[in-house]
Amino acid sequence: MVGGCQSCFLTYMSVLLLGCFLHDVEAPNPQHEIHTKVGDTVELSSGLSTEGVTKAEWKYEGLTIADEDGAFKNTQFDGRLEFKSYSFSLTLKGLTLKDSGNFSFISAKEKVQRPTVIFILYVHEPITKEPIVNSSSTWHTSNASCTVVLECSAATTGHVTYQWTVGTETFNGFRLQHILRQQDEDTKFNCTVSNVVSEMSTIKTVSCSNTTSEPQERGTGLFSALIVGAGGCLLVAVTVGVAVCAYRHKQSQAGVDSNDLTVYADINDVAIGDPCSLYETIDNRGNTVPSGPNTVYDKIQLNRLKKESVSPHQHIS
Repeated sequence: MVGGCQSCFLTYMSVLLLGCFLHDVEAPNPQHEIHTKVGDTVELSSGLSTEGVTKAEWKYEGLTIADEDGAFKNTQFDGRLEFKSYSFSLTLKGLTLKDSGNFSFISAKEKVQRPTVIFILYVHEPITKEPIVNSSSTWHTSNASCTVVLECSAATTGHVTYQWTVGTETFNGFRLQHILRQQDEDTKFNCTVSNVVSEMSTIKTVSCSNTTSEPQERGTGLFSALIVGAGGCLLVAVTVGVAVCAYRHKQSQAGVDSNDLTVYADINDVAIGDPCSLYETIDNRGNTVPSGPNTVYDKIQLNRLKKESVSPHQHIS
């Protein structure tokens, strides 16, 4: 019995000594994830004891930004960083997307380094606008149904998730393909876009009708497009040809008309320059017409008669 009591005593003392040894040993906090949005303020606290600390500093992506003397200047957090020396906590204000990254707190107690505490900060852009949903529907005559394809898009950057709700069913992804029957009533498709800090939703109502025909084969559509294009080119060529022929005919007709001006020119007593006529003007300057009546027939005077000629023809002067 005495041996049993000694064994219990030794066990108790061992546990007590181990508790005293671990009194000053603090459990490590290796890594923490923090998600916040643009413009927010976040406080990073190591959770470690501040008693007897001889060294304390904060680093961002390996670069020291604060220590026990205060926050450093000329960093990307200049004017937005606050370091509390009594708690060694770090406060970041006016967060931006570029502030995302790793923050580490390094400290030593009585010149013995303690475990490094790491914070991984994720800054997200909040979703402030409803997502946009586009849809297309194809009618199937064989079974009187429609294949509806919907696409949801968010007006934001960064990682987002898409979730569709149709009745009691849910689907993931930005694109959804769904089958509707003609007898179905208007179907509501709810698209929700979310990230870890915000979410927005919108509803699209779709009905099934035979207004949309079966899609044509790609080859058939291409052949039809080629036929239409060739016909258009032929029409343009014919139009241009007709226009050119009409223009040339008009020009040739204008040339003929310009040559058919006047066949006969007026006959004047005095020719002016070189008249334009088909008949050449005979210059009769050598035989000047004597003064007197300007007529075809002249006055016959007896004293102008000459002696009789032996010619059978009478000579008139």
